[in-house]
Amino acid sequence: MSNAKKLNNAIVTIAIVIILITFGARASNNMIGTTMPLLAKEYFNYNNTEIGLLATVFMGFMFIMSNFINTKIKSKTRRKLFILSSIVYTITFLFFYISNSIMIWPVAALSGFSIGALMPNLITSAGLFDDRKLRERMLAIYSLSLSTSLLIGPAIESIILRYYTIQQSFLFFAIIASVVPLLSPFLKFPETEHELGSDSSLKNIVRNNGFKVALLNNLTYQVPFAFIITFDGIYAKTVFHASNSIAILLYSLFFITSFLGRLFLAAKPVTNIKFLIDLSVLLTIIGLLVAWISPNIYVFIIALLILGIPHGFTYTLSIVTLSRTFDVKLRNAANSYFFSTMSLIGAILPSILGILVDVTSLRWGFIAILPIIIAVFYFTEMYARQVKELKMYI
Repeated sequence: MSNAKKLNNAIVTIAIVIILITFGARASNNMIGTTMPLLAKEYFNYNNTEIGLLATVFMGFMFIMSNFINTKIKSKTRRKLFILSSIVYTITFLFFYISNSIMIWPVAALSGFSIGALMPNLITSAGLFDDRKLRERMLAIYSLSLSTSLLIGPAIESIILRYYTIQQSFLFFAIIASVVPLLSPFLKFPETEHELGSDSSLKNIVRNNGFKVALLNNLTYQVPFAFIITFDGIYAKTVFHASNSIAILLYSLFFITSFLGRLFLAAKPVTNIKFLIDLSVLLTIIGLLVAWISPNIYVFIIALLILGIPHGFTYTLSIVTLSRTFDVKLRNAANSYFFSTMSLIGAILPSILGILVDVTSLRWGFIAILPIIIAVFYFTEMYARQVKELKMYI
């Protein structure tokens, strides 16, 4: 067998492992984000503020793992942590099944803590290739597999909820989550141990304008995404009187256009990141306005389809920006700090949004978050002008 063929086979194998682990981790992780609020409301009679706080616990412990632990350990240790965390994460789905109004809090914390060791390392593994085009295509494939899991996961759960309870659905998703520990020993980690020098400190990583652009760009969509994930199911049930099955199915419709956006980026690696950043923000604003004026569930579906497009673009653009502006020795630190910061913001947002919804209403929440998005976009533009790597035509 020729060296070229061996290399191609190795690349395909790495891609398959990343795709399957990403699918198992993200489909199950998203299930927690969308179903835990319904579980808390219907079974434990939580109000919107309490639901937001529960999501904050989940995301907060994800931040602790990804920021304070994953960034501080070497590649070999991270690999062991990844395997152990994948086992613990799968077991938490069994705990969700037997949880009550008190037990759900430590279960949410444990689940978030374990998933915090998984996602940053998946990004790093997908971005290990030296060749820029191959690396960015692999990152797009990783991102595409995220969208695939987000598209298929809610569809599977929608079918499950036709015949089983919300609590029982966690047992089914324990099976999907089990893909992660089964394949985790095969995930590729960096071979170099030169990742923990002073250059990898948070202070030095944050100084990089590429990191600032990646962070702010993702934040422009994290605000509406947190709102959608936490409250859209409740919104569909409350305003449009949808069943649990339909409420969850709406998330699949949202992720259809997200999937198509990431499929486009996987087939054609992005060159001008700046243009797609601007387009994503414009579509986000339009989608939120359509959601706000929706007189029925059908117009609301149109809003979700519009909002799915920037969701497909934004995250991919951010991780590609990180891969362009950091060399391989610093990518794990950059990816971990990026993911952990997103987790921290994601931990704070549900609580803030829960209070916002209780003060105003679910419908007016779509408008109330617009000023935040516009303000963050302004700073994204400011730093983007200073990053030449955002435009590469070769």
